[in-house]
Order: sequence, then structure tokens, then C-alpha cells
Amino acid sequence: MVAKEILFPAPVATRGLTGFPDILFDVAEARRVVEAMRLPVVRSDHAWLEAANLLMLAQASPCPVHVEAAGKALSRAIAAEHREHRAVPSNRRWAIAA
Repeated sequence: MVAKEILFPAPVATRGLTGFPDILFDVAEARRVVEAMRLPVVRSDHAWLEAANLLMLAQASPCPVHVEAAGKALSRAIAAEHREHRAVPSNRRWAIAA
């Protein structure tokens, strides 16, 4: 049996994130990508963990409130990732190694 698609109220733009499609439309796809691309990475932070947890909840209990909360958490994690990339200087690795 194929699971029914659980669509976000508004698509979530992910343009610019490595390994992500430009737009995520449904909860199952978003969960697969987040678990594959962000959770295993050491630099993942609480925003990605929150998004993953809320995506799992939305997939298990697809009421509109859970789906909307998961989409918002995913958007927050993406925004934080974009801010972090703009704020980190290209020579940051040298500062950490020193």
C-alpha cells in the first residue's frame, strides 16, 4: 500500500542547500531528505532535530496543525542554515584548528 501524500499548506523552498531539491511539497519527502542530509552531520543543530521530530509527528498524525508546524520548523531550520553560511567566514576552519 502506498502512503497518501501529506502536502504542506505552502511548499517549502530549500534552494541552495546541498542534497535538497529546490522545493519540498510533502512531509514524507521532506523527512527523507532531512534525515539523510542533516541529521547525520555533526554540524546539525537543534533546528534540524526539531524539524525532523515534527516531520515524523506530521507523518504519523497528519492533522493540519502538525503538518503546518512541521513546515514552519523546516523553514526555520533552512533559514538558520542560510544565516550560518553567510555569517561564517571562508577561513573559519583555520580558526578552529588553531
